[in-house]
Amino acid sequence: MGEASHRRRLGASLFISWLVFSSAAVVIVIAAPAPPATVAASRVAITALAWAVITVIRGGRLGLGGVDRGTRVRIWASGVLLGAHFSLWILSLTLTSVAHGAVLVGLQTLFAGLFGLLLGDRVSWRLVVGVGVALTGTGILTGSDAGTATLLGDGLAILAGACSAAYLVVNRGVGHALPLPTLLAWVNAIAALTIGSWIALTGAPLWMPTAGGVEVLAILWLGLGPGLVGHGSMNWAARSLPVHVVSLTVLLEPAGAAVLAWVALGQSFGWAEVIGAGLLLIGAGISATDQGGVEPPD
Repeated sequence: MGEASHRRRLGASLFISWLVFSSAAVVIVIAAPAPPATVAASRVAITALAWAVITVIRGGRLGLGGVDRGTRVRIWASGVLLGAHFSLWILSLTLTSVAHGAVLVGLQTLFAGLFGLLLGDRVSWRLVVGVGVALTGTGILTGSDAGTATLLGDGLAILAGACSAAYLVVNRGVGHALPLPTLLAWVNAIAALTIGSWIALTGAPLWMPTAGGVEVLAILWLGLGPGLVGHGSMNWAARSLPVHVVSLTVLLEPAGAAVLAWVALGQSFGWAEVIGAGLLLIGAGISATDQGGVEPPD
């Protein structure tokens, strides 16, 4: 394959990742008549099944034989954190707007840098400046909310970003112990088990009478679109491009989500939201250049 052709494929791969990830928040809102926990559990279960099928077709193994105990603990911890991330984020989008939810969950880039300090990562001016700019943007963005429900939704989106960052930190280095499809199958399956256990313990409803075929299709899209195609395209591109370049797809996701929400759901946003979101993303981007970029589970 020629270099020009390979570059076009890389560009197409990143564009597909951005488009698919941008659709996630809007599709979650479309699935809203279904219980948020059911949407989250079903989404990761579908993704886990898809990655398991791909692993088997490629002749890979699904077992963890030969994987040391420490790595197994990290895989399970990653799955639990991924389940918490999706549960919180999907619930947040029932309480706040798509623009707010998509932007605030993007704080995961900043949280990843802060959590990295606990592992002995250095503190640089990029991280300090990024935190300051992002917190300023967060204050403006959340300050534009008028009701308790939207503020609660904003808070849950921020917590979802923190769980995503913790997932990334815990998962650091695990990818070398297993082939990527096998790892993603396990992590998503554990996430589904985590959310399913929460549903069983709390007695949360599994389905709503008002939910129907549209909601089922939305959940299928979340599992096969962002979960499989989005991550598959991004991971393929990451083999040939620096991770911080690939991470730009993540930082541009809120812009795509906001436009799709405006077109598909009629959700609008004011100047305060635009300024706040812009500052938050700039701060997250500065932090990402310090870390080499991170990839979310969305």
